[in-house]
Amino acid sequence: MASIYSGRGAAVGAGEESTWGTAVARSAWRPLISSNLLRTIERIPRPNLQTGATGVMRRSHLTASDSAGGAVSIEQTYENTGIWLKHLMGAVTTTGSGPYTHTYTLGTLPTGLTIENVRGTGTSEVFEGCRIASGSFAISSGGVMAMDFDVIAETSAARGAAATPSYGAGDTVVLHSHAGQFNFDSANYDLVSMSLTVNNALARRQLLGSAVTKQPLRSDFQSVELSVEIEVEDTLYTALLADTQGDATITFTSAALSATFVIQNAYLTAASDPVTSAGIISQSLTFVGESDGTDEGLSIAIVNANSSAITGG
Repeated sequence: MASIYSGRGAAVGAGEESTWGTAVARSAWRPLISSNLLRTIERIPRPNLQTGATGVMRRSHLTASDSAGGAVSIEQTYENTGIWLKHLMGAVTTTGSGPYTHTYTLGTLPTGLTIENVRGTGTSEVFEGCRIASGSFAISSGGVMAMDFDVIAETSAARGAAATPSYGAGDTVVLHSHAGQFNFDSANYDLVSMSLTVNNALARRQLLGSAVTKQPLRSDFQSVELSVEIEVEDTLYTALLADTQGDATITFTSAALSATFVIQNAYLTAASDPVTSAGIISQSLTFVGESDGTDEGLSIAIVNANSSAITGG
C-alpha cells in the first residue's frame, strides 16, 4: 500500500545563497501555516504534422518550460523570521547590544535563497535559486500576524527524506493584542485590521539554452501598499482629498520585544466608508509608500535578543 502523509509537522527552512542557484544548507527554520511550493512543467506537442497509424494523434512532444516556486505562509514572530524580511526588503542594519534592533529597509535584493519545504509527515523538496517576488503582513482583531511570500525559484531537487527542523531560540508570535495605535499625520487611530504588501516586481527570465528561469530580475518599480480598516474617521477622508503625506506607523510590543512598521512618505489612495446598516460604520483605507530620496518607502524594525538579523532576527 502506498504511504499516506499528513500535514502535521510541516516546516520551511531557508539559507542564504552566495551564488544564485547553488543550493546551501538551511540555517533558519519556521513551522508552516501553509505552502504550495512545487515544480510546474509545461509539455506541448511538437508543431510538425506527423501522425500515428490512424492519422488522428500526434507522435511526440517537448518541454516548453520547467517552472518552480509558489506561496509560503508562516506566523510573524519577533524572533527567527529575519531571513525572510531581508530577502523581501533587501537591506538590514543591526544596532544595540542586547536587546538588538534589526532595521529592514528597501534596497537591492540579496542573491537568493535555498528553501526546503518539509511536507508534514511526508518527504521534503529543496528549491534553489529562490527570490521573493512579493510578501505581505496581515493581522485582524482576534488573530495572529501572518507573513505570506510569493517565491520564484530556479528549480528543485527530487523529493527525499525530510530534514529535522532546528528552530532558533524564541517563538513569540505577533498577536492582535500587542498592537499599539496607528499613527498618521500626528493623529492616532485604533485598527480593526491591517495588511501590508511589498511587491518586488520580479519576473522570470526564460532564455534560450534552458527550460528553467535565469535569476529573476525587476520588471517594474518596487511598491509598498498598506490597507487598514478602522471605525470611520472623517479626518482621514479629508486627508485623502488634501493629498496629505507623511509617515504611517504602527508598533506591536510584547515585553522587551517589538516590531515597528513605518510606511514612509505615505499618501492615501482610497477611503471607503459605505453606510449599509444601523451599526458602526467601518472605513477601509489604502496608503502607498513613496521614496523621498533618503527613505525608500518602508522600514520594519524588530527588537529582540538575537545578535543576528537573519538566523535569529
